[in-house]
Amino acid sequence: MTIACLAALARAQQSAEKNIFESPGKKQTAADFEPAPAKMETNFGPLEFTGGAFPTNASVQKIYDELDQQRATQAYMDFFPAASLYAIVKSQIRDFGFKSSSELGVTADFMTPSENYLTGNNSTIYAFASIDLKVDGPTVVEIPPGMYGNANDAAFKYLTDFGPTGPDKGNGGKYLFLPPGDKGEVPDGYFVFRSPGYRIWAMMRGFGEVGTGDQAVNWFKQRLQVYPLATGPRKQTVTNCSGKGANTLPPEDGSYFAMLNDIIQYEPSELFDSELLGRLATLGIEKGKPFKPDARMKRIFDQAAKQAVAMSRAIVYASRDPEINYWSDRHWEKMFIRNTEFTEHGHADIDARTLWHYQAICVSPNLLSTTPGVGTAYLTCFRDEEGAYLLGDRNYRLRVSAKPPVKRFWAVTAYDPISRSLLDSGGNITVGSLGDPDVNADGSVDIYFGTKAPRGKEKNWIKTDPAKGFFVVFRLYGPLMGYIEKNWKLNDFELLK
Repeated sequence: MTIACLAALARAQQSAEKNIFESPGKKQTAADFEPAPAKMETNFGPLEFTGGAFPTNASVQKIYDELDQQRATQAYMDFFPAASLYAIVKSQIRDFGFKSSSELGVTADFMTPSENYLTGNNSTIYAFASIDLKVDGPTVVEIPPGMYGNANDAAFKYLTDFGPTGPDKGNGGKYLFLPPGDKGEVPDGYFVFRSPGYRIWAMMRGFGEVGTGDQAVNWFKQRLQVYPLATGPRKQTVTNCSGKGANTLPPEDGSYFAMLNDIIQYEPSELFDSELLGRLATLGIEKGKPFKPDARMKRIFDQAAKQAVAMSRAIVYASRDPEINYWSDRHWEKMFIRNTEFTEHGHADIDARTLWHYQAICVSPNLLSTTPGVGTAYLTCFRDEEGAYLLGDRNYRLRVSAKPPVKRFWAVTAYDPISRSLLDSGGNITVGSLGDPDVNADGSVDIYFGTKAPRGKEKNWIKTDPAKGFFVVFRLYGPLMGYIEKNWKLNDFELLK
């Protein structure tokens, strides 16, 4: 930034901080008021006002159509985190057949593209539970030692971590989640959390010690329990959900708003900001009232969803945030721009919230680790070294610099930009240190992307789909100081001719 720009910013700041009693400005009279014109051009058509300000019937219709469209579009984005968690919980009941919170899912053979979890990985074994405090009341999640994971509330906000970064410090223990307004006696021996909403999604990761397949299912069946506090442990099932198919994504059409109405009707109103709820009420979504959109509103909802998706795609794939790049001279981008609370300078960081929630799930401060060897770190890349989007019909090479600063392992996984889920290319989509890739003489690792593997490079190849683009997430499990302090760098994607 130039000295002149800095000086101009300083003057603007000084002007904003002036004492209005000392500098109210030049005297004005009623004649100084400049009203909007009686005829105006807008991006939704010309408007006319009779008598100076009374909107004509034609203008009234245009205005309300646009007003409802704008409010619905913003509502789609504002409530997307809550819709995302609801869609996950509903999918596990609908698609996996879960009957209670004691029925647990495990991706025992790793996640596959048939389960479209937002940037889920196929490098670790997931275990998860869908909890409903309105159904079960205070609920216990009893975890074994060594688990990594977290629990998020109905608005997809952080409740707690499990494992080494949680209160059990990796020793395992009993977590007790209390519903909104619960006034019951809290027993000793639990890590206690009061949830502002009823539904909770609890997710854990297992590493090599849990095994895969039937071994992983049995491992979790013997060690992980979820049950109402009132009943104590009850009959549970553990299902291998790998390859079973599930749709965990919120709709991208007008049906999104029916899902949003379900959430508003079920969860306590206090879970959401009253201003946002007020805007929803103008759209016919209000707690305790039937949701009956007419043909006009159905049309508006459908268009609003599409517009909101377009805006979300721009925020994720073409961010205008000046802090988006992890290294200023690379095209690798942050998934959490500043923090995991999505706040900046005392206000909600709404574009940063969309950036994360439209492409990913779960919120925890340890997903943005600054403690060496603890937690995880994630970076995305959508573009090659020239700034062009990554396309599946082209060939690329990514050189991972030698000695990645990571305690556990690193991995590069390819994703579908439409679903933001695992790329369904019919081939390998992850290369990482756990897979023992071929290493160059200098310690670097070359990863190749394209529809066909270069000769002799099959082990280090990720298959792409020529019909669509792709993006990647680079994961570090247990990032070390070289990454945290940015001394180690990832290279950009190189387009191969």
